[in-house]
Amino acid sequence: MSESLNPIGYAGSGVPSHHHYRWAATLAANPERYGITLLRLVIGIVFLVHGAQKWFIYGPAGTVAALGQLGIPAIGAYAAMTAEFLCGILLIIGLFTRFAVVPLMGVMLGALFSVHIRNGFFIQSGGFEYVLTLLAGLVALLLAGPGTLAVDDVIAAP
Repeated sequence: MSESLNPIGYAGSGVPSHHHYRWAATLAANPERYGITLLRLVIGIVFLVHGAQKWFIYGPAGTVAALGQLGIPAIGAYAAMTAEFLCGILLIIGLFTRFAVVPLMGVMLGALFSVHIRNGFFIQSGGFEYVLTLLAGLVALLLAGPGTLAVDDVIAAP
């Protein structure tokens, strides 16, 4: 592909560099970054919604009471619902991604060992499969970073 047909530098991608095809060339050059982006967005939405549910539907008192019945102290309940809500937002926008996953990993490890592990694997019995899946996704984001379409990319740009 000649330089004039490929002014944005996607040599060998086989995709013309015309502005209508740039998205395809970008995707073809870095498909894994878009996969990580999808993972970041979905996990962020899950945590945001769970945190919002605890803050705005159950309310702090209801959340503290419910988690207290599971042996989780009030400070742990507040920490969990705050981490889920705020870190969920950070993941969705891709801001401080690697830092945002750390508190969420703590929440998932706490849920795993204080509640779910004693119930076996399957979610129908209150088991740990869902928590384990979220924890694995968080570890993937910690290792891989935010993917694309993230504020982190804008901050890191020269």
